[in-house]
Amino acid sequence: MTESYSIDRVRMQVLCERAEDLTRWIAKNAPECLTSQKHLDEGTVEQAYWHYGYACAIRDVLAIINRAGLET
Repeated sequence: MTESYSIDRVRMQVLCERAEDLTRWIAKNAPECLTSQKHLDEGTVEQAYWHYGYACAIRDVLAIINRAGLET
């Protein structure tokens, strides 16, 4: 990818809020994720889900950055 991106304050705020919301959700619903490192174990389902989630997150961030009009 050779595209360049810029991000304004509104989009940055959206990303920060999503990170905070997810952190709160994890703390409430799956606190073991804060200490468990099963996603580092090669070939595990946890590793596959971690990579899938990370790929989804990257696509989500790119969509927010590229969105012409941000509807919040």
